[in-house]
Amino acid sequence: MFGSEPQAFNDNAAAVAALKNGQIDGIVVDLPTAFYLSGVEVEGGIIVGQLPSTGDGDNFGLLLAKDSPITSCVSQAVDAIRASGELDEITAKWLSTEAGAPVLK
Repeated sequence: MFGSEPQAFNDNAAAVAALKNGQIDGIVVDLPTAFYLSGVEVEGGIIVGQLPSTGDGDNFGLLLAKDSPITSCVSQAVDAIRASGELDEITAKWLSTEAGAPVLK
């Protein structure tokens, strides 16, 4: 399939199904998703690399039910690990080149 046109999928499950069926040779996703897919969804899956940082940083979210009683607790916990520097340490360990995914050039 080398040289074929890129394809878009509605969700990761559809992309994984296409990969498993041999319709595509690889998937481009964000790094945390790549770790999950290669470790859980795609037997023998490997991460060949990650795209270079744009310098803007990544933003991730957590979805809670509307008016969830734990929203305040979760916000306080995230604020605390951000203020202590622990969030930066976690990011460096799991969401960077230190995690074992080389930066593609």
